[in-house]
Amino acid sequence: MKFVDEATIDVVAGNGGAGCASFRREKFIPFGGPDGGDGGRGGSVYAVGDRNLNTLIDYRYARRHEARNGEAGRGSDCFGAAAEDIILRVPVGTIIRDFETGVVIAELLEPDEKVLICKGGDGGFGNLHFKTSTNRAPRQKTPGWPGEAKKVKMELRVLADVGLLGQPNAGKSTLIAAISNARPKIADYPFTTLHPNLGVVRVAPEKSFVVADIPGLIEGAAEGAGLGHQFLRHLQRTRLLLHVVDLAPFDPEVDPVKEAKAIVAELKKYDQSLYDKPRWLVLNKLDMVPADERAARVKDFVKRYKWKGLVFEISALTREGCQPLIHAIYDHVSAEQRQMVEPDPRFDAPVSDAS
Repeated sequence: MKFVDEATIDVVAGNGGAGCASFRREKFIPFGGPDGGDGGRGGSVYAVGDRNLNTLIDYRYARRHEARNGEAGRGSDCFGAAAEDIILRVPVGTIIRDFETGVVIAELLEPDEKVLICKGGDGGFGNLHFKTSTNRAPRQKTPGWPGEAKKVKMELRVLADVGLLGQPNAGKSTLIAAISNARPKIADYPFTTLHPNLGVVRVAPEKSFVVADIPGLIEGAAEGAGLGHQFLRHLQRTRLLLHVVDLAPFDPEVDPVKEAKAIVAELKKYDQSLYDKPRWLVLNKLDMVPADERAARVKDFVKRYKWKGLVFEISALTREGCQPLIHAIYDHVSAEQRQMVEPDPRFDAPVSDAS
């Protein structure tokens, strides 16, 4: 399936039905009075988060979604029927913005979460609605109210705890395949990954976290080189970034330190908040470095890169060093989750008796 994480569509709610001006006309009842009913409500447009969807491909070609109008009122006290609402099913993690203003209309972060995008118009009033003791034969009626119409932009940002960041062919896809149930495409050429991949990492039967792998980032992405910043939005909801570095590039003239610094510079250009997220260094492809040179190669990289954070030495192909990395990630993610749910002790302190 083609991966689509952006779509622009036109959304139109239904108009309300018009009210009816009618009078009761029956034999032997000369003054039947008004009996025109109100019009029906127009259909509204809702968006619902669906856990079974992972792309916006359904909205790439279906660009217009229009609800039906409400029925008009009729005589004999008959009110018009309301139109059915339209439900737009989107992947969890979708942001819906107004195309003209850029204002966020909705952000669907939970499965089955339902939000209103365009409200249908209310039905008009029939002359039955205007009957009073002094106005016994009203001829007033009102048309239905128009429904809302918007042009909206849908933007998908995957929900993951950990994001993989690095150059093309750094081994990100191999890593996510080694530690999770994901099976991304793996090949020996750059930009094998063309869309984000999600994988669930099982630490224990009831302990897990989600990893997101995005296409590789290269120097000059801000100016449109490679795939650019197109997929970096998928890392904005992560709690931790793993900067995967190829410690044994095929080209001996390529300097891993220079490549790693270029990635961080592009990250900062894109979004300062993404740059400020916790970031760990993962030195990959140790299986391609002779065993007696590994320690010196790692030490030289860390020294020239001037890195003072956590460093993990792994081989995604042989899975060497992956287990310590998995457990460290889970401890970090679970600690952040506990901080989010722990109550503030200031609100638990007993209230002193002023008297």
